[in-house]
Amino acid sequence: MKISTTKINGYSLVKIEGSLTIEYIKNIEQQVDQCLDEGRDVILDFCELSFICSAALSFLLASNQKANAKSLRLTIVNCNNDIRNLFNLTELDKHLSIFSSVEEARRNLES
Repeated sequence: MKISTTKINGYSLVKIEGSLTIEYIKNIEQQVDQCLDEGRDVILDFCELSFICSAALSFLLASNQKANAKSLRLTIVNCNNDIRNLFNLTELDKHLSIFSSVEEARRNLES
């Protein structure tokens, strides 16, 4: 798995590649927490993500709650069909902000 973070204006783009499994959650959590501590909204780019485990779903909910508590936003973009279906099946799509592209998420953050 690979994580890269790019700071753009008032938000951070965190790109996650590979599989998001329990052994990598701590690394991603540190990246997201650092962005939130800096007062930056976070866009998680899943364009290269092939798998997500159930523990990672809990991480996403917890990170979203942290962002909300700081009046910031966490959004997810570029999910493949399998991950999108998982979010739908677990009803996480009702609790998380999910967009088709970085551009769409960026526009949402600016509104």
